Amino acid sequence: MTERIHTPPRAARRVLAVAVSLAALAVLAIPALQTPSASAADLTFPYDNAFDTGQGGVLSGDARIVDGRLRLTDDSRGQAGSWSTADTFPSTLGLDIEFEYAMYSDDPRAGADGLLVYLADGAAEPGIGGTGAALGYACRPESTQGQGPCDTAGIPGGFAAIALDRYGNFSLPINDSGPGVTPDAVVVRGSGDGTDGYRFVANAVAPGRVETDGPTTRTVRVQLLPGDDGELAVSVQLEAGGGMRTVLDGVPLHGAGQAALPPTLRLGFAGATGAHVNVHEIDSLSVRQPADLRVEHDLPRVAAGEHVRYSVTASNVGRNASDPSPLTVDVPDALHDVTWACAASDGGACSAADGTGDVGVDLALDRGASATVTIEGTLDPGATGELVSVATIAPAPHLADADETDNTSRATAVVTASAQLETDKSVEPATGVRPGDHVEYQVVARNRGPATARDVSVVDDLPAALVFVDSADACAAAGQRVTCGDGTDLAPGEERAFRFRALLGEDYRGDGSDVVNVATAASPTDPDGGDPSPGVAIEVVDPDAPGDATVPPGPSAPAASVPERSTAPAADRGGTSNPRGGALAYTGTDDLGIVAAIGGVLVAAGAGCWWVARRRLRADRHEDPAGD
Repeated sequence: MTERIHTPPRAARRVLAVAVSLAALAVLAIPALQTPSASAADLTFPYDNAFDTGQGGVLSGDARIVDGRLRLTDDSRGQAGSWSTADTFPSTLGLDIEFEYAMYSDDPRAGADGLLVYLADGAAEPGIGGTGAALGYACRPESTQGQGPCDTAGIPGGFAAIALDRYGNFSLPINDSGPGVTPDAVVVRGSGDGTDGYRFVANAVAPGRVETDGPTTRTVRVQLLPGDDGELAVSVQLEAGGGMRTVLDGVPLHGAGQAALPPTLRLGFAGATGAHVNVHEIDSLSVRQPADLRVEHDLPRVAAGEHVRYSVTASNVGRNASDPSPLTVDVPDALHDVTWACAASDGGACSAADGTGDVGVDLALDRGASATVTIEGTLDPGATGELVSVATIAPAPHLADADETDNTSRATAVVTASAQLETDKSVEPATGVRPGDHVEYQVVARNRGPATARDVSVVDDLPAALVFVDSADACAAAGQRVTCGDGTDLAPGEERAFRFRALLGEDYRGDGSDVVNVATAASPTDPDGGDPSPGVAIEVVDPDAPGDATVPPGPSAPAASVPERSTAPAADRGGTSNPRGGALAYTGTDDLGIVAAIGGVLVAAGAGCWWVARRRLRADRHEDPAGD
């Protein structure tokens, strides 16, 4: 007999199916509702922490937030405290870490022990190392305070630590690695985990010791630069004497006993006390990725008034790309009508292709990329002294430049002046001059540019027949040399006229062809001297030339006079005129003198005939008295 199987009603089956479906959806939704955990590269840069609260990090041991600072230890014996970022970051980025610290105590005994900044494997849990000599990072042999094999564990997954060691025990041979006690030192130790490792790498005595003046802070800068083969190098600068002093430079972390660089890292601080104490505090943490940008430029030789063209080149010689990288160029004020053009290469880009005035452009610079800005303008004609151009490149906000010494380029060039002067000259009157007359000369200095002509003057050497008389325009004579000048500067295209009077000597005899003089303008900024004026001559009337010529009149008729020779200058016939020539310009009546002479002869002959006829008439009357 077959057993009958009972099944739920159809409606019940439908309800059951819906319930199962809802349950499945609920299970699938649970992961979506959960908060995601921290993972590699979650820590974004720039990273800044003023430690007003403990958010964003993990506190371990005796560490806590006090009055807006991360306090790693109080000035109490046997403490150790640690703080690390909750998030991790890729180890290939490198880091540029800057922070302030305070290390102080009211205890009159020597303070101890010290504090440090460290990196740990991002896969390891945050933790704390040993007290005393371990500074909260390394492992420690409990019985010897730091010498020999460890029996107290250090920070989990420690990769490197850079310490400010007041007491000096961080340089002890912990795990048989270290030179011995070195007080007031900057000390580097390498990787370790549990009671293994934490090898000594390097140390150097700190400038100005490591303690602070009470709670007043000092600044530390640590750079961790990755290499192409997974290595890491560390450099340390410490504030001392009013500036940052380099203590360690490019110390390699790789070597025997050093763990390979893990995929991700975690950043932290630790500090410890032992039998001696100090308060250890951290403040104003700033973390960036390292970059290395540089800018270079030079100025060409420049002359006032001329066109100037120069180039500025910015490049990325570091490991990380930088975008945006602001480039500015303070163009010299003496350059006018300034234009610029930007061109990038090798993976670079310019945010603007061109512009005017001072340069301000953002550059995208991949590793090895560069960009060149070409600047052009006209230098002021009056420019003097030195031309200065200043170019500055800055990394993107999430980066810090590892070498800031080449982020600014200052280029200079001495301005040379190059004016070109020319000279004009004229005289009034130029003709009809007699010995003893005055003449007035005008000399004109004109600047053809391109630079301003400074302190313009004019020199005119007078011929021996002339004597300087006076001037209303700053001209004076020393012997026959007349010098005109009043300190005038002439911009390109400007001119300055000077006038002075001279006397032609009364004993001069000649036509003036030998009374010719040339003026020359000069300026300290005209390197080859001004161009001289053309020679200027005067036409002189000969005072010894014949004047009037008359014929005595007859007894009853007026005398006929010969027209007086004109003293007006001869007309210009294309050469030097002879003052003894005809006074009239050519009018077609050149023979009037001859006609006048013939007329005079005829008049004289007529008068003679009249006189002869009268004598004969008187003789006839005496011979015939009856005729009376």
